[in-house]
Amino acid sequence: MELKLQKADHEYYETLRFDPFPCETMRENIVPDSCGDIARIVDAAGSVCLTGRELTGDGRFCASGNVEASVLYIPEKEDGLRSLHFQIPFQCYGEGQGDASCEDLDIRGELKSIDARILNPRKILTRANLVLYPSLCRHVSLSVCTGVAEEAGEGIQLLREQRQTRVAAGVREKEFTFSEELPLSPGRGGAEEILSTRVDIRGADSKLIGNKLVVKGFLSASVLYRETGGRLGLFQQELPFSQILEGNGFDEDCESEADYRLLSLDCHTGSESAPDDACTLTLTVSLCTRVTVWKQLTIGFIADLYSTAGAVECQTEELEIDEDNQQNVRRQNVRELLETGTAVRSVIDTEISCGSPRLEGGEWSVPVRARCLYMDENDMLGSVRREFTAVIPDELEGGQLDCQARAFCRGDVIANITPEGVELRFPVECEVSTTRRRRYLCVSGGERLEEPPLHDPAPSLILRKMGEGESLWAVAKQYRATREGILSVNELADESQITPERLLLIPRAR
Repeated sequence: MELKLQKADHEYYETLRFDPFPCETMRENIVPDSCGDIARIVDAAGSVCLTGRELTGDGRFCASGNVEASVLYIPEKEDGLRSLHFQIPFQCYGEGQGDASCEDLDIRGELKSIDARILNPRKILTRANLVLYPSLCRHVSLSVCTGVAEEAGEGIQLLREQRQTRVAAGVREKEFTFSEELPLSPGRGGAEEILSTRVDIRGADSKLIGNKLVVKGFLSASVLYRETGGRLGLFQQELPFSQILEGNGFDEDCESEADYRLLSLDCHTGSESAPDDACTLTLTVSLCTRVTVWKQLTIGFIADLYSTAGAVECQTEELEIDEDNQQNVRRQNVRELLETGTAVRSVIDTEISCGSPRLEGGEWSVPVRARCLYMDENDMLGSVRREFTAVIPDELEGGQLDCQARAFCRGDVIANITPEGVELRFPVECEVSTTRRRRYLCVSGGERLEEPPLHDPAPSLILRKMGEGESLWAVAKQYRATREGILSVNELADESQITPERLLLIPRAR
């Protein structure tokens, strides 16, 4: 006869991460008639604006958007640095897998490299290499057995266990535009031309207040510009922002984490009230914030069962649970020399970007890309780039850990001029999330079995010791007794009082 088991249902989401896929995009640009011919390209920079993402019918990932590119060059028969601004569109596909239960796709974009070369004095070719990191949010409906129906519970003994796990309760997204007027230093000339703009977005806080998700962050802006007299200026400022998202359906004790994706970027001189004001920059950035809401979930299940009244056969299944979630930050100060091949007189701008970390032998290997714009001893503008790997030690415990990490350069970049070039000193932070996936056998069904009659009566009392590693549950199950009954007849309060030398009196069920 089949046992009637009680079940508990759990609804949540889990994240599936897939292999990153590369994307190369390029564009030819004609120099505008208002600009002089290009004599020399000094540098190229860009930002990834990922505006489209899709899981196609054949199970592949599709990502689309633009690279906001700036090419710095020296024009013929003119003094000073100039810039070309344009967008390089991209659309690329990565291999994945379709899943009807997947409800949300996220793709993070990273600019691996960008370079430009002269095709002729009026035309350039710019090539950008991206790395895209896809992930899917999949709905999970978990049903586990937690008890036995009252009418089927006679003589049934249950070994119940509970485990704590941290799971995603849901995801919310919102697109918004951030705009700020930035006054330049009054001691310098106004901006005649914006040469390049880059931003770094950092989340600072994310909270669920009532039915609202409140997120806060900082946008670090860096604007290179040419002043009216030809001198180069660099404006850098950290700008706070905040947003409110709908948080219906979540409990207030839930935690939340916010990520940000760049959608568009623009910076120009002037303000809304004074469009011709060369001493004011207007920065406009469109962002998408993606907030993942996490909850603590207690999963109770039946690890084993038997009956004191007769034989029972159990069906079991494997239950996978992520436990021991830990969040930490590893920090390493990095020092790297960028050789220029010529003596450097001054450093104009530096940029550090970090790729996706890899865990190798207890250390995080972080790809780092460094760029430096400088003036040499002959008053010639130059740019030097260097790609290398920063190693950050970690203290991870053994076992099967699922480790995810993202790296950032968040701190001051110090540039020291040396005879060989420019030495950069900067911090690299590695945000590490670890979980340990454990597997448990749990009861998924059972039935009572008919037993043949016993020819030899079994003794009603048994004396025995507990074997090494043996549990009181296993002993009670073997003789169809109960743990409570064994403790009671042996005048014990709990199982911890049982020593290996102690003889236990086992009362058998009649």
